Amino acid sequence: MPDPDLESFADEHEAEVKAENLGIARKLRIEQTERKRLAHELERTKRDLVVTETALTEAQILTPQPGWLRPKRKKGEPKRATLVAMLSDVHAGEMVDAGEMGGFNAYNLDICEIRLRRFFEKTIKLARDYIAGVEFDGIVLALGGDMVSGDIHDELEQTNELSTQDTVLWLAPRLLAGIEMWAEEFPQVHVVSVPGNHGRDSKIPRYKGRSAHNADTMLAHIVAFKGAGDKVTFDIPKSFDTDFKVYGFGFSLEHGDNMRFSGTSEIGAYGPVKRGTLRKSRQRLSEGKPMDYNLVGHFHQFIPAAGQGIVMNGSLKGYDEYARGWKFTPEPPQQALMVVAPEYGITQDVAIKVGKRSEERW
Repeated sequence: MPDPDLESFADEHEAEVKAENLGIARKLRIEQTERKRLAHELERTKRDLVVTETALTEAQILTPQPGWLRPKRKKGEPKRATLVAMLSDVHAGEMVDAGEMGGFNAYNLDICEIRLRRFFEKTIKLARDYIAGVEFDGIVLALGGDMVSGDIHDELEQTNELSTQDTVLWLAPRLLAGIEMWAEEFPQVHVVSVPGNHGRDSKIPRYKGRSAHNADTMLAHIVAFKGAGDKVTFDIPKSFDTDFKVYGFGFSLEHGDNMRFSGTSEIGAYGPVKRGTLRKSRQRLSEGKPMDYNLVGHFHQFIPAAGQGIVMNGSLKGYDEYARGWKFTPEPPQQALMVVAPEYGITQDVAIKVGKRSEERW
């Protein structure tokens, strides 16, 4: 005969188990609902992240130009223009021995500083005294790479005055001082920068991460950190080259080492650069970014060919042992300066002569 107390205990225990199971089931349903909510929130966050990353990528690719580069002239206003000055192939830190050069050129950090100062000062002098009849909206500084000597060749590593990192720290305040000088003279200053080949941290040239592994980019970021403001803006893209517009005219800036030299010392590098520019024009057109002018450094030859859509820059360093050994035609230290008009594009492309032996004392 069943024990009533035992049955009562079993019934109570079963009820407790059912209640506990019901509680567990409710908690499980709540947790499942919460997991679903979190999953939906995670998916929404992922979608938002994709949208944000896309926007950031587009912002990096299509860097907005400062508004002053797009003004429209009103009737009766004075004629306006914008200057574009190239500064490339500085090779700060490199030593050029006057004895090895037959007395034609010399270069070191002291001479580099003198020539840098002359570059910034003479740009102002040319704008003030030799370009008449226009008011300037501002100036674009196109940093075209090879700002430092680097260690890509053993002979450079053995003879440079400073390490690459120390050279960047030496050059940054001097570059900043020049930009600040321009900011006092011109209404606006816009700085664009691309990496050269001498500033890379590897012996072999690279295409992936070219900018991130280059001292030229580091230098530009240091200067931008200190110098950016209302009057001074910077565009330091991650790309191999960069595009910007002045009054609607498309400019593209690259160092130029990817344009293989196949000319001679007589005709120089214009042939390879012309071929490379034609290819690049087709590329830019396909990308939806038509190009009117290609600005190129690297070859240490000033060739003002704006009528052909090309301006090739000289160098701050000037003639060196390598160029003399290959019997290349000597060229003085010089940089390119362009006057851009809203109606016509580049109307003048002239050289800024930065060398003066009596000041440099060699």
